[in-house]
Amino acid sequence: MTFCPTPATKYVVLFGNPLAHSLSARLHNAVFRAWEWDCLYYPLESDGAEALGRILSVLPLFHIVGANVTMPYKETVIPFLDRLDTGAAECGAVNTIVVTASGLVGHNTDGTGFLRSFKETFGESPEGKRLLVAGAGGAAKSLVFALLREGVERVVVYNNNEARAKGLVERVEAFHPGKCVWHPLEGKPVPAAAVREVDILLNTTKMGMRGAFEGSSPFDPASLRPGQFVCDAVYNPPETRLLAEAAAAGCRTLGGEGMFLHQAAEAFSLWFGRRPDVDLMRDVFRAHFRTV
Repeated sequence: MTFCPTPATKYVVLFGNPLAHSLSARLHNAVFRAWEWDCLYYPLESDGAEALGRILSVLPLFHIVGANVTMPYKETVIPFLDRLDTGAAECGAVNTIVVTASGLVGHNTDGTGFLRSFKETFGESPEGKRLLVAGAGGAAKSLVFALLREGVERVVVYNNNEARAKGLVERVEAFHPGKCVWHPLEGKPVPAAAVREVDILLNTTKMGMRGAFEGSSPFDPASLRPGQFVCDAVYNPPETRLLAEAAAAGCRTLGGEGMFLHQAAEAFSLWFGRRPDVDLMRDVFRAHFRTV
């Protein structure tokens, strides 16, 4: 059935660039259709921070009740918002915006989504474990802070961009002193010695993502050891090279599907005060990959 907007239609938008591979609209619109809600979720590519700011300034005028934010705007969106919730203010990244009577409020559901997926998949908490993260962007920030709040013992960050990595470590230091260090990645796999000495490996880079980065990985498979927790924030494709190599090495693996679904559900709850049908979202997600 074709969706026909009415004067009462409520909208949710996704900001990012590029958005061709995003599945967010499919998930949320499936719930709207199933519940017969007069709502529509749609992607809105914006060309740079200035254009993003102009769009954000007029959101309330167009029945837009909220938004998601993805690469590359999770950090650059913050100056255009009226306030942040505690979690977003702490990590310095936003993936969800709620339009309220008092302005635009930034939240971050990536971290809670990842933790829910981690516990759901592995049946245990990351508390007390040592973490190595590849990447230092908005996703890395939200996941690192969520894992530290959950009791991760130590965080080692590897990233090509020195300024980003230092920024992440300095922010962590302000809230969790002595818990985080960084090392340059320099376009190479993370050193084997560093990989072997941690309990959790987490990829938050574009490596492995469908398109130009597909088939790449920040970790040498020879450095993986059985029993390690190997997690990839990439969800498209559902099984990246990293996950396939980690499974072959006897590691416990977690792809980006669970994080993607649960962060979407948390965002939906913030916009509408009701948790969506996550099982329906999962069915839509998996059906997409059966047809591509």
